[in-house]
Amino acid sequence: MKKKSALIPLLAFLLSLTCSIFLFTLPGKQLPSIGWLNIPYMDKYVHAAIFFTLCYTAAAAIYGFTGKKIGGLFALIIAGLFLSYGIGVEFYQEQVVEGRSFEWADIMADASGCLLFLIWIRFRKP
Repeated sequence: MKKKSALIPLLAFLLSLTCSIFLFTLPGKQLPSIGWLNIPYMDKYVHAAIFFTLCYTAAAAIYGFTGKKIGGLFALIIAGLFLSYGIGVEFYQEQVVEGRSFEWADIMADASGCLLFLIWIRFRKP
């Protein structure tokens, strides 16, 4: 793939990662109070969507530079790295971010987003 066209997926990944860091490190009092976010467990769906997006955009960025489709073990490594990131975020929130706490349910939601990515990789059309 051309290096110029590889920049778009890379920028999408960097934007996704930056947004996730921003959202996960906001103090509890500064979290947005949008109406639809008050639906029970909606934050867990948001976690899953964020982690699917992180895995997907990382895979797209890697594909953009290498031209090789991501699959198998490499997809598992991507998902594992982002799940580790999610676990680290929970510890960070517990220790550093005011008004936030460690939640196992968040880790499970993060894992479900990574799992959705692996399912997508497995069943996508060539």
